[in-house]
Amino acid sequence: MLIGIDNSEIIFEREKPKSIGNSVTTPNDVRNKEELEKILFALTEQVTYRLRKENLLANVVNVQLRTKDFVDFSHQKKLETSISNTKEIYKTAKELLNEMFKQGMAIRLVGMRVDNLVDKNKQQLSLFDTKDNDKQNTIDNTIDRLKEKYGYNFVTRASNLNIENIVKIRKKD
Repeated sequence: MLIGIDNSEIIFEREKPKSIGNSVTTPNDVRNKEELEKILFALTEQVTYRLRKENLLANVVNVQLRTKDFVDFSHQKKLETSISNTKEIYKTAKELLNEMFKQGMAIRLVGMRVDNLVDKNKQQLSLFDTKDNDKQNTIDNTIDRLKEKYGYNFVTRASNLNIENIVKIRKKD
């Protein structure tokens, strides 16, 4: 008799992620808030793309900064409603960046994450701002379909046009 060998079928179920995030280490110190905002937007676009691909909505946005001296700063904010649209999540991420960043800081890492994820089909509907959210969701879904059909880099928002001059961000599908 052999011990530890089992020939039964393995049943594997892929679980939905509990959070989705991305971070990037810059090749040089970044001291300019506008450059940090560009990096943050590129990260937000990647994270929200993956969020929508998983059919999930976020309830919490988290932003992380690391200085050249390896001092970490992290702030998060709970959203009023569960969302996946890039514009609203970036708006919240930018607020968090503004809370943490002080002029003259030398930043070497920027990270962005969404947490407390819920299934899109189980979302709590909002009575407010549905027209603007519907419009933004249509824009995001159109961009997502183009990226899926032609590749992630096929279409980009204007604010991401020169991001590679600041930092090399690896595109995840």
